[in-house]
Amino acid sequence: MAQGLEGVRVVETGGGVAAQVAGKLLADLGATVVKVEPPGGEPARAEGPFPPGGPHPEANGSFIFLNTNKRSVTLDLAAEAGQAALADLAAGAEVVLHDFPPAAMAAHGIDYARLAARNPALVLVSVTPFGLTGPYRDWAASDLTLTHAGGWGWTIPGGITDRARPPIKPFGQHVLIQAGMQAAMAALGFLRGARRSGVGEHVDFAIHAMVPPYAIRALGVYTHTGRVSDRFTPRTLQPNGFFRCTDGEIYLMGMEEDQWARLVELMGRPAWTEAPEFADKTLRAKHMDALHAHLVPWVEKWSTVELFNAAQQVRFCACPAFRHDQLEADPHLNERGYVVTHTHPAVGTIRMPGPPVKLRRPWWALRRPAPAPGEANGEAAALLSPPPGAAAPPEPPVTGAAPPLPLEGVRVLAFTWVWAGPFCAQQLAHLGAEVIKVESAHRLDFGRRGTCAPPGMAPGPNRDAQFNEWNQGQKSVTLNLGTPEGIALARDLAARSDIVISNFATGVMDRLGLGPDALFALNPGLIIGAISGFGQTGPYRHYMGYGSPVTALSGISALTGYEDDGWPQEVATAYGDPTTGIMVAYAALAALVAREEHGGGQYIDAALWESTAFTGFEGWMNHALGNEAHRPMGSRDPCHAPHNLYRCAGDDAWLAVSVRSEAEWAALARALERPELAADPRFGSPAGRKAHEAELDALLGAWCAGQERWAAARRLQAHGVPAFPSVTMAEVFADPQLAARDFFTRLPHPEVGVQRHTSMPWRLARRPNGVRRPAPLLGEHTDEVLTGVLGLAPERLAALRAADVLT
Repeated sequence: MAQGLEGVRVVETGGGVAAQVAGKLLADLGATVVKVEPPGGEPARAEGPFPPGGPHPEANGSFIFLNTNKRSVTLDLAAEAGQAALADLAAGAEVVLHDFPPAAMAAHGIDYARLAARNPALVLVSVTPFGLTGPYRDWAASDLTLTHAGGWGWTIPGGITDRARPPIKPFGQHVLIQAGMQAAMAALGFLRGARRSGVGEHVDFAIHAMVPPYAIRALGVYTHTGRVSDRFTPRTLQPNGFFRCTDGEIYLMGMEEDQWARLVELMGRPAWTEAPEFADKTLRAKHMDALHAHLVPWVEKWSTVELFNAAQQVRFCACPAFRHDQLEADPHLNERGYVVTHTHPAVGTIRMPGPPVKLRRPWWALRRPAPAPGEANGEAAALLSPPPGAAAPPEPPVTGAAPPLPLEGVRVLAFTWVWAGPFCAQQLAHLGAEVIKVESAHRLDFGRRGTCAPPGMAPGPNRDAQFNEWNQGQKSVTLNLGTPEGIALARDLAARSDIVISNFATGVMDRLGLGPDALFALNPGLIIGAISGFGQTGPYRHYMGYGSPVTALSGISALTGYEDDGWPQEVATAYGDPTTGIMVAYAALAALVAREEHGGGQYIDAALWESTAFTGFEGWMNHALGNEAHRPMGSRDPCHAPHNLYRCAGDDAWLAVSVRSEAEWAALARALERPELAADPRFGSPAGRKAHEAELDALLGAWCAGQERWAAARRLQAHGVPAFPSVTMAEVFADPQLAARDFFTRLPHPEVGVQRHTSMPWRLARRPNGVRRPAPLLGEHTDEVLTGVLGLAPERLAALRAADVLT
């Protein structure tokens, strides 16, 4: 029986991390993904990590991970015959996704108008560094330069005090990975729209525009107050950060006063905790040094795992900075089936990350290993043929009117708060769904309790910058879920919805009578996404997980930091939250496509830990192949050099520069007017440049020291070298590229007026662009929804309100 995305036909090309991630997410749920590579295979095959003993083109750990379940054909897209063959493949596909930059798109014959003339329902997802329009459209980029171009890098690691320290980046290629995740989500959304309308879409996805929302602390503070955050901005709550144990580091985070009280109990209620300077989280942050002077000696007596379990058992969030060997052996991940055994012809049997979300209907599977180059040559046409009995897409309308957004008519019921759940719901709203956020004045969303209001305005539940950023496009209904009537109304809404999303602690929805079995009894076709720190099953299921500590637990922090001290660092955002929100949106859309093709609902059990660990696959695969773990390396790269931030003229002015190919190395030599560098045998290969990285950093650092950062960036870009200044959030909001693409939305809000927020990172060729509504006031749509969806009469609403049900 068909399952999941079986029957979905995808062509993937480009060879970058983003395209590979997007293709993997679709292939692992059953889609047919035909990978188009150049003769001899993608350059990514040569980048590593490799097993001890040296490079082997089929033994690249990242490639093995990212290309499970795909088929490979080889085409020379620089030749007319190769371009014609690609067009033939696109004619049989439903989705073509690529990450070629604009100039390479033109050189490889990727033109939407031409492809859509043969296949009007085709969805083309073009994932490019800066988008297909705007002044930076042809600028070269890498994960490093994009991290800093979008304002995230300027804030990393966050909370440091040494002002000589440069910004850094998370270990790995997280911006490109996130772009791939969002591209997979968009591909599924517009595939659904094309199947229903017969009209495809060209999704012009700009990675640059995706980055600012990940720097949510800096973004919200700047938009509503004008203050600019940086890596030195102090924490606003304590404890919040890494502490050393006997055998490593652990992240402690107390978000609420009751959590602090539980930590105090675990410590045995020492007298110092009664001091007035520690009376609340604001005072603890103000007196951080004094607090740490007491906490550090206590933490140092524990091992990381002992404190992890002891703190979590009293409901205080503590997460070790795990290494990947610890992740592989962890009993919780293994019990949940996250660690999977995989066999590949070039490396044998390895253990690696499995499904990023756990599905009740188990569509995720490793059906075949990553392919050798061209192993499916001659089969591609058959692979991309519609399955027997598949319905043809409807004929496009002849009116010329724009088709609706792809989730028009889909209702999402969102029991969401903080970031992960609202971020997931926001993606579905951006795709056209009606999102109904269920909340209550009796327990306000943590975002509504935020204090980041515009200048001169007192904080209030409708005024916080982060809440108003995360909850755009949604409606708000207030229901008191502490009353039987409130629960009954929530159940009635679920029975009339397509998707239900929640991100309460494990067990809360079940205790409310809103768990999956109860909801499926009401509506067997529901798609239910439950987000929690550790998932709904397993020995840690009741442990607390926030996005920042979970990043430590996922193996990312142990590899992120400065080279000289080896201390793990956070990534200046609650990274697990948006990561898991995107993963659940992707899985929900896959379930929606599957339901409309094959029937049935789906239950998505999403753990912040597992989704975030998926994004750390580079470190995991390095371990899986038998290598020693990397140490923190600042902004350097395991394979490429030069790849770093360089101080320029001016106060705290930094330029991100990366060289990833021979062409870029030759371009750098030209830009620096140093032709002898290109001929120097020390630098004649990636391995040689990496071996002499210190010399290259010194050389480039000396050049940058006399340059204004933007002038240096433009000079390097003129020669094709990826370079971009590390910019503040103020510079992001003044960025001409983002302005040219109409990225910022300015919808009027009833209480805070017109404030600037981000929109989606894509532009559409055929459907409406832009955010449709600002974040809602608390309960703003209660009467509208209960009347329109449930048909309640005004007198019934009045009675419910009098009984404290609608608050």
